[in-house]
Amino acid sequence: MLIFSPAKWDIDRWMRQSVLLSTMALGAVCVCLLLFYCFYPWSMKKLPLTGNLGMQKGGRMLFPYESIGSGALALHPRHAFGWVARLADELAVVAYNSRPDADLKESKILLALKAGKEQLTWNSGRTLFLKESEQGKGLSSSEAATGLWVKPILLDNGTVLIEAGRKVASGEERGQFILAKQGPGLSQSVLPFVKELKTARCFPYDLLIQKYGGREFAPWRDKAVLEFSRDAGTYALFVSPGDGLIYESGEWRIAEEIKKDFPVAKVRAMTGKSIEIEAWDDTGFYPVHVAVEMEKQGRIQLKPEAMPAAIRMRSGTQVSCAFGKRRMVLKAGDWLLKTAGGWRNLRKWEDLDQYLHHRINGELLIFDGIEKEGGRSVLKGHLFDESRTFIQPITLPVDAEKAKTKTSRKRRKAAA
Repeated sequence: MLIFSPAKWDIDRWMRQSVLLSTMALGAVCVCLLLFYCFYPWSMKKLPLTGNLGMQKGGRMLFPYESIGSGALALHPRHAFGWVARLADELAVVAYNSRPDADLKESKILLALKAGKEQLTWNSGRTLFLKESEQGKGLSSSEAATGLWVKPILLDNGTVLIEAGRKVASGEERGQFILAKQGPGLSQSVLPFVKELKTARCFPYDLLIQKYGGREFAPWRDKAVLEFSRDAGTYALFVSPGDGLIYESGEWRIAEEIKKDFPVAKVRAMTGKSIEIEAWDDTGFYPVHVAVEMEKQGRIQLKPEAMPAAIRMRSGTQVSCAFGKRRMVLKAGDWLLKTAGGWRNLRKWEDLDQYLHHRINGELLIFDGIEKEGGRSVLKGHLFDESRTFIQPITLPVDAEKAKTKTSRKRRKAAA
């Protein structure tokens, strides 16, 4: 049996050398990978794209633009080199048309050339030619074709793909980079359509519609009420998530058809606390986000002197009653609106329609009819607060004795 002397084996020295060699090998591999990444010609034409990622046509690689700007294909200006990097530094995306009716392929993009402080509105997919500015600093746009061009393409995720090209002695060089919208949007709080949104009131439901709406107003039953104020008065819309609005003739309306030359809005979400709305002007460049808080349920301070008194039967469906010093004849189905000058009977359809749309406001008493309770006649109805989020059933006795006395007097006069 062979026996080796421990003196010939320096275990500690061997381990140190092994660790040193491993570290050197790992460092060499990292340097090789870094050099490969920096100097390898990453060309779209050399990537073996198959399936849905790309296809060859006439020797040119076609690539779906909607895949660019996300995941592993998230390009940024800092990844651009050389002349492409200069373009990435010169160009900026100020805004783009994000209106719901905008066509992504033809949407307008607001571009800025930083050095020359030039802004121009450009269609997505249209080629923009550039030239050196006359002052010698930065680039400016050119109406004539030049050797340098860019083509902005708006993507689904809101970023802008910039395709670029320049003429060289050997032909043309091309490059690509991604630009995102930069800086805050323009304040539009002073515009009338934005002011109406920001000063609007919101109610989660309309008890009048739920109680008396019937089939005709069934689509409004589960909608929230958005009430707007302006100099000419108030008006309201019944909305739900996903509804589109258009600002036309000085007020907001439900958008049956989107018109490009008018401000529009969309109800993004609705909770028990607020309604989230996004609005755009006619350019679509600067969307405005507005949260309208839900108002709490209304209340009515019922005052006996404000209710009808001295109620007398006139027929099976009609009564006469007194509101203060004024007597009125009511029939089943009458709507009485409380105004500053007293109660007003809304009998015209135009008045009813204006009340439904909050163009006229106030507490409302609806006379349902006359019923028998405990052997006597009573007037039945419902009282609504001004916001129509609170309802109070009303039961008032009919003074039958006075009606009988009046009838007996007429009979005695007839007999005499």
